[in-house]
This record gives sequence, C-alpha cells and structure tokens, in this order.
Amino acid sequence: MDFDPPTYSIAFGVTSWLKLVGIIGAVAIGIGVIAAFLRNGASGGKAFGTGFVSFFKDLLAMSPRRVIAMARLTVIEALRRKALLVFVVFAVLLMFGGWFLTDSNDREDLQVSVHITFMLTTISWLILPVVMFLSCWSLPEDIRIRSLHTVVTKPVRRVEVVMGRILGFSTMATAILLLMGIVGYIWIQRQVSPPENPGDPGRLTCRVPAYGNLFFLDSQSLPKNAGINVGDPWMYRSFVEGNSRARAVWIFRDVTPDRMGDQLNLESRFEAFRTVKGAEDTINEGIEAQYTLVRNMREDAFAAFGVGASFRPAAESMREGNFQNAANLLSDAATRMGSSQSDFPPVDCQQVSIACMQVEYVLTELGDDFKEVVDAFVLFGQKAGLVESDNDASYQNLSTACETLAEVLRTRGEDLMESMPRIEVPLESFRVSEFHEGDNVNAYPRKLSYAADYEATARFLAEVTTEWNDQGKLVDGAELSPGLADDLTGSAGISAENADLLVEVLQEQIDAEGLTITDGKLTIADNSRWLQYFMTLVREEKLISRDPAGWVLEADLFDDLASNGMLRIDVACMNEQMFLGMARPDLFIRLKDNSFLQGYSKALLNIGLMLSLVIVLGVTASCVVKGPVSFFFTLTVFVIGQFFHELMLRIVGGAEEGGGLVESAMLIYQHRNPSTGLDASENTQQMVATLDSGVVGVLNVASNIIPDFSIFSDSAAYIENGFDVPWNSSVLPAILTFVGFLIPCIIIGAACLKFRELESK
Repeated sequence: MDFDPPTYSIAFGVTSWLKLVGIIGAVAIGIGVIAAFLRNGASGGKAFGTGFVSFFKDLLAMSPRRVIAMARLTVIEALRRKALLVFVVFAVLLMFGGWFLTDSNDREDLQVSVHITFMLTTISWLILPVVMFLSCWSLPEDIRIRSLHTVVTKPVRRVEVVMGRILGFSTMATAILLLMGIVGYIWIQRQVSPPENPGDPGRLTCRVPAYGNLFFLDSQSLPKNAGINVGDPWMYRSFVEGNSRARAVWIFRDVTPDRMGDQLNLESRFEAFRTVKGAEDTINEGIEAQYTLVRNMREDAFAAFGVGASFRPAAESMREGNFQNAANLLSDAATRMGSSQSDFPPVDCQQVSIACMQVEYVLTELGDDFKEVVDAFVLFGQKAGLVESDNDASYQNLSTACETLAEVLRTRGEDLMESMPRIEVPLESFRVSEFHEGDNVNAYPRKLSYAADYEATARFLAEVTTEWNDQGKLVDGAELSPGLADDLTGSAGISAENADLLVEVLQEQIDAEGLTITDGKLTIADNSRWLQYFMTLVREEKLISRDPAGWVLEADLFDDLASNGMLRIDVACMNEQMFLGMARPDLFIRLKDNSFLQGYSKALLNIGLMLSLVIVLGVTASCVVKGPVSFFFTLTVFVIGQFFHELMLRIVGGAEEGGGLVESAMLIYQHRNPSTGLDASENTQQMVATLDSGVVGVLNVASNIIPDFSIFSDSAAYIENGFDVPWNSSVLPAILTFVGFLIPCIIIGAACLKFRELESK
C-alpha cells in the first residue's frame, strides 16, 4: 500500500458536489416536465407544477417521530427475516480461523497484519450481502403483498417511508457491526500475544506519521526531482549513489516541541540495491545509510542557481559562502555576455531566472536589511528570463543586471555569510538490507552532540570570542586572562585540549600583531569580522582539534536546526558501488502513537459508512424497480465503485495506456501494441478517436455518479500495516461521500415512490 495519503480538499469536494447535484436536478426536472406533457397533454405543465409543489411540501413537513416509527418497524421486519443469523457464520469463522492464520515461519508484524485483515474483511463481507438483500428486496416485497398500503393510507409521507427504511436498516447494520467489532477486537487481542513488558504497546500499534517533501541531489549536489533509475521495472523509488555527494533530501514542516516532544523519532523503509557483492558486513547486515540534519540557508537559496552550467561556478561560491569570489565570477560573466553570448544559452538563462525566485523566497526571511540584495537577484532573474538568441539588447540588459548583482554581493557578502549559517549534524549510521525485516526506527534526543566542520567551528569560536570579549573575560590588562583556558573549559563547553589550543593561537596572533589589545579588549588588526577571521585560521589549519573527538558542539533540534519549524534531513548511502532507493513515504517523523482501539474504531466507522451507503443505494433503487433488478443494480454499482473506479479515472484522465475501448479492440484484432498504433487510414483513426471520445464521456459521467467505495475500504489497510487511520484523507472523505449521496438519493427515492403506482405488477 502507498502510505502517502493526500489531504482531502473540502472546498473542492463541496463545489464539485453542488455542480453535479445541480446538473442531475436540472436533468430530472426536465425529464419530469416531458413525462408530464406526454401523460397529460396540454395540461402537463400544470400537473407537473402541482406535483412539484406537493412533493416540496412533503419534504418540509417531515416528522421525525414518524421517521423513527418507520425505522423501528424496519428493524423488526429485518429481525423477522433472520438477519442476525449472520452471527452464526461469524462465530464459526472466529472459532476456527486462528488455526489457519498463525504461522511460526512468518514475521511477527505480518502475523499481526494477517489477523487484523481477516477480522475486518470478515466483518465487512459478512454484513454486506445481508444489508444489500434487505434494502433491495424489502420495499418491493411490501408493495407486492400490499402491506405498504396500510402505511401510506395513514398520515405517513413517502419521503418518511424512504428515510425510515434507510434509518432502520442502517441502525440494524450498525448494531451488528458494533457487536462484531467488539468481539473482533477481543479476538485480535487474544490471538496476538500480549507485550512482555508492562506499558509496552506491543505489536498492536497505530503509528501517526508526519510526512515531508522529497527531492534529490545528484553527484554534483544539484537538485533533481528524481534520483537514479537502476532498472527496476517498478518506478516507485529513486536511488542515490553510494559514497558520493548524491543525497535524498526530505523537508519536514511544523517540527515543533509541542508536536514532536523532547525527541525526534525517524522511521524509514528504504530499499538497497547492489552492483557488487560487497564486504562481509554489508552482506550480513545490509548496506550502510546515514541521516544528516541540515540547516543551510545558502544551499536552499543558491543550489538551483547552478542548474545551468553557465552560472554554476558562481553558484558553488555562493553555496560555500565565498561571496567575494562569486561577485568576481559574475563580473567576468557580465563582461563575456557581450562577446561570447554562446556561453550563456537561453535555456541556462531561463533556469537561472527560475532559480532567482527561490533566492528571493529564502532571502526574504532575512528581513528588510537585505532588501537591496533581494532586489538585485529579482532584477537579474527578470532580465535572464527575457534573453533570446541573437538578441544583443537582451544580453546587454542581462550583463548590466549581472554587474549590479556582483557589486551588491561585494558590498553585502560578509553580512550574508553571517546571516546564512550552515549547520550539518550527521547522525549515527544504520543498515538497510535488500530483504530487511520490519522498519528502521531511530530516536534522537533534542540536544545533539556532533563533530563540527570548519564553518561550524569558526562560527562557534567567533560567537564565544565576541561574547567573552564584550564581557571583558578574554583580556586582563595587556595580556590574555591567566585562567582563560580553564574558564573556556568550564563555561564554554570546550574540551581542555582544544581550550589550550585556542589560547595558544590567540597568543600567537597577538605576538604576530594580527590581534591587538585595546581598552581591555581584543581587536582584529585589519578590522575584519570575527567570523571571517576564524574562518581564515581554520582554513590555514591553525585550529586543528587536539581532542580526538574533534571540536564537539551541541545543537538544539528545534532552536538551531528547525528554528522556523522546517527541518531538512539528508539521506546518504555510505558504501561505494551500492545504491539506496527511496520514495516520499519511505521516511517519516513518527509522532506519538495512538491506541490500536482508536485506529480500529476509525476503520469500523468507515465500514459502517460503506454499509449505510449500500443501504441508501438499495432503498433508492427499490423505489423505482423490483427486488431482483434493484439488487443487481446495487451490486453492479458497488463492484464498479470498489474495484474499477480508479481505472475509470485513469482512462478519463488519459493516464491509462492502450487507447480507448474501440482502439484497444482493434489493436487486439490486429495483434499490435499501443506504441506502434493502429494499421488504418487517417479517416478510420479519426472515426475510432470519435467513438472512443464518446465512450470516455460516458465513463466520465459514470465516474462522477458512481461512488468510490475504495475510500471506505482503504482505511482498513492503514491499521493492518500498523498505521493510524488519517482523519483528513480517509475518515473525512468517507463521511462527506456518504452525506453527498444520502441527500440526493433520499430526494430521488421519495420522488419516485410518490409518483409511482403501488399496485403489484
């Protein structure tokens, strides 16, 4: 099952429902008017108006008391027809079902899934034929034996009869469903062994996932919509290459302490792919993968800037924070645009124009202080989007905008570097096997310790130095404080070895006059900023960690990595010549689990809505035709809605290969495939296309009228696989679908029953 549930749009659903009901109502009124004129001649208009007003008054004058009375009689009738005998079959299945379901060779999670699947399938498919027979045969049978005459001669309106039938059968089905559900829940609990440790939820879980958005980085760290295709015929997953810069990147939103708690729970189900046998540890344990928590505003802003080869060097410099070099590269590009326009093809300019929109979106988060930088990128993107081949004026405009951008980067480069940090926290690696059992579940605390890279080290030291320098803790008189190393170890969290190293480097810089002591504070001799100063020291390898663990820093999950509620997680394959495959649902943040009873109840609710909708359709059809026809009509609608509704949507949307009905038949007759096409003249192909368009039109109407019953049944698959049933993508659509069909079906059924003869035919 694809655990990638889309969020249901209530506004779109209600709008579509109103349009469809309006069209059906207009067609129904038109048919009624025509029938009235055919039956009554010239007075047909008056007859239709009288009947319409009478029916409208009946709708407004409904009595809940009479509806409930009709429902009570319906329940009594169902009991007399031995509807509860379904419990006998249910009891037999429960008594002996466990014998055939448990297999010691199966994984524990699969055994749990099998038991839950058996129970929910048994409940739904045992009750379904009962309610279908009762709802389709009851009303026609009452008309045949004339027992309905004793009801309609009393002050009971036809619409109350229809609603009473629907309410009565739905009440009976709900009671049976609840009883079976309670017994089934107890049976599942007994069949699935209880947890060994008290408080452990055991194998019956309802995981609540928080999904993110997925994109890929190729081996050059350029963003892509998909990864590598390793030849798998199922194109569900894309793959990243091992031991390379390729990554799968997830962006999770709304990552807050209130929602996540004090730790981050990640659950994944990746797929391993080998090109070589590999080492013994990869064979026994699987290939190695690693998460990296990333906060990199420069990557977010400038990664897409380098998609086109023309501006890739400048993009790489901006991603690394070297804005001065990026400005020089852009200035050089601006010069070459006048003489070597072929170096900047329009396709590259179009790509960088789109990339500037992303730059604008990210830089806007920095506030109005960087408005001039945002304006420069916006102008550059606008001019790049207007570039045309052999158009010197468009390249001249782009050259001017490019030089303007370069000048802005020279002026504000250091400000951008300080305001756009890069924090990368690599987490402990884990193993992924081709035939892994279960899922990888990893929990990480809020406070994460990690070995810093050169930039994180420079930022940390610049922050500590600035803070301590402002407080006067670094200098004592004309020299460094005597106990500075011990103070750094105790208060700044720096290891003793690295604290001694930092003090030694600062003293060396003072001796070399790179730093001076002025008014009791350290001052950089060339007036550069502390971040740039320490970046230089780190690159010159003067601050190589003496502690074997490196410069160990601590990052707060929410304050440092997801400060705006957005968390980025990079996934890498660590083994060379191996590949790691993944799709969007393969990684999610696991929120607090719900109880199994909660998810089980949602699944039963959806089953109950499905049974009630079948009752609604059966009762409505029985108001028009006799029992056998009503039954086969309801059964046909259910089968199409359950098994073929998605197929109809694919055909209507053009996603199904093989052409339309007529074209497919001719291809089969000619023994040809869709890629080669029909062996026919152009006129014949046009005629086939016309016929198929008519068939597609019929399917389009059918797909809008026939309910999608898979909405109700798919909910069971969630808890069968250990997930909670999502409200927005499963329960809510089921409720709205039921209500959407209930209202027009009551009106249609009541109208048909009101204007038909009740004599037996």
